[in-house]
Amino acid sequence: MQSAECAGVISPVVIESATAPISVVPRSTTANHCSGGHSSLLLSTSSTSSSLSSSPETVRSASSSTTTSSLGPQTAPAVVPPSSPVPPPTVLKTKQCPRDDFGEDDDEDGQNRAPLMKQLNKLLTPPDDLLQWKDMPQHLQFNPYVLTGYRPLQGVKGCLSSLFYVHNETINILTHGIPIVYILATVPAMMPWEKEYRFLSWCHLVGSVAPWCGSFVYHLFMNLELGESAYYRLLQLDMLGIWISQSFGALPMVTATVYCLGWPLKWLIIISYSMLCIWGLYKAMTASSPWQRRLCFLLPFMMRIMLTLLRISKLGGGNPSSLTHVFLQCHLVRRARQRQSRRVQEVAKA
Repeated sequence: MQSAECAGVISPVVIESATAPISVVPRSTTANHCSGGHSSLLLSTSSTSSSLSSSPETVRSASSSTTTSSLGPQTAPAVVPPSSPVPPPTVLKTKQCPRDDFGEDDDEDGQNRAPLMKQLNKLLTPPDDLLQWKDMPQHLQFNPYVLTGYRPLQGVKGCLSSLFYVHNETINILTHGIPIVYILATVPAMMPWEKEYRFLSWCHLVGSVAPWCGSFVYHLFMNLELGESAYYRLLQLDMLGIWISQSFGALPMVTATVYCLGWPLKWLIIISYSMLCIWGLYKAMTASSPWQRRLCFLLPFMMRIMLTLLRISKLGGGNPSSLTHVFLQCHLVRRARQRQSRRVQEVAKA
């Protein structure tokens, strides 16, 4: 049985690897193969050492195929398929859309807007020559807690252009400029402009807007290159605006307080308050320190406090609920609206 099995000729087994085909050939004769049971194989390849060392799967495939052919019936040679090549990376190509007339118009508009944007950017960008506190003149070194962001000495045009970039006086300028616009837009519509109250309405409007205007001009032009004298003139203008608010702006409240008093006492109080205001104006124009400028309005302020107490007392003849009208100063406004409503009713009846 063994001789019959060994009588056949063992055909070589060809195994294809990724590198080169490997031929499996019997090393000895048929008798040696049969007597040994498992014959050793001689592997012949175009690159023997490198192929066998680099692909261990090929050796295992050759050993299993040889064992099967020697122990069992003759089978077809086992073929290992070659590994599939890796596809090259895909390169995505973007397709550019053709330019139309609209695109050309947009480019032309962008070119036209470019100089305007450059000018606007140049206007809004703070200049590089902003100074520090130690670099400023002595009359502008009144706040040692703000160390940077000072504008250099400039002309009128330079001061006006500083409205559009950030510096150490930006907050002061804006907080005094915005109330001017708001007061002028809202207060005139609430005032009674009849002939009897026209003067007091003007006093209230001018007194409301004057301190904001004076401070706005002072903070905007305080770095004028005209020297220390120009700075103190601007400071006096600021104090003048405050004085107008303390004097003319308070006349509606003073008049409403003494409205129920007799004629001699009423005019005595009004004239006394006016004299105190004139004294405060003199002290404000001649003040040489911050504390003197603060105390120059002390006497008019104390008299207004006394008039407020008089108004809410029985001596003043006022109503206890009139304290609200002292602060809101809407007594004259309410009476004017009542008169206007009566006139509208009379016209409607006629």
